[in-house]
Amino acid sequence: MKILREMQSEDIDSVLSVIDSQDEDDAEEAESGYREIGGTLDQYVIEQDGKVIGVTGFSAQPGCDDTYWLSWTYVHDDYANKGLGRKMLTELIELIKEKGGRKLFVKVSDYVDDEDGSIYAAALHLYQSLGFKIEITHKNYYDEGEAQIILGLRLKDKTDVIAPAEDCPVTFNSVFEITETEDAYSFGWHDEGEQAFTEEDVKIGLDQVRQDEGRVVFLSFPSTFTGIKDTLLSAGFSNSGILDDYYEDGVHEQHFTYYLRPLHESMTN
Repeated sequence: MKILREMQSEDIDSVLSVIDSQDEDDAEEAESGYREIGGTLDQYVIEQDGKVIGVTGFSAQPGCDDTYWLSWTYVHDDYANKGLGRKMLTELIELIKEKGGRKLFVKVSDYVDDEDGSIYAAALHLYQSLGFKIEITHKNYYDEGEAQIILGLRLKDKTDVIAPAEDCPVTFNSVFEITETEDAYSFGWHDEGEQAFTEEDVKIGLDQVRQDEGRVVFLSFPSTFTGIKDTLLSAGFSNSGILDDYYEDGVHEQHFTYYLRPLHESMTN
């Protein structure tokens, strides 16, 4: 028996109440997305006695081959721990498969509250029980001591391909603070320039982050782009892992990290 129905604009207030019952900050972030044009597309709710008690959904990743991200997925606190989250996600995964989905990703924090303990431990356990595997853990991502964990789930058989390397003239075009983080930054970029960025270009971006009092920079690029890795490593970045087959089978997303501030001793042990 299917339990999901498509989310409508008139559901937004009820959905925000569901999210707010679990995470006030996430509710504030979700509201802006839901109220945009098309913001409820591919979003779903579950009801009980005519009341919205759960929400989930997905979004396609532009520039990728059938890659999707899991959207806000919450069950109202009054209905938690009754297996509804598993039922929602099981049905949603089947919907994405029907759309031809190849890989599904989800982000989770490892935040530990002084009173309530590991806030997202149950969600992490649920995702892993459904077949998601941890692909990258970005330490100190949201804040010092709070990591971002990215899990991936393959939805159809992998094709046996070896993607060729590409000589792409990647150019930086912005420096920005990452949403939902405390002083974590990234660089915007495009591949329509005349030549690839240099180590000096990287240092200019890092200097801008220092002026903005940023503490860390996270960057990611397709694994097939030649020269990117060597330039970033020479500029002091560290290689922080890959999202496997992110863009398409054989083309991964390679991640890099640069810390501008020394971490507190308690964060490095």
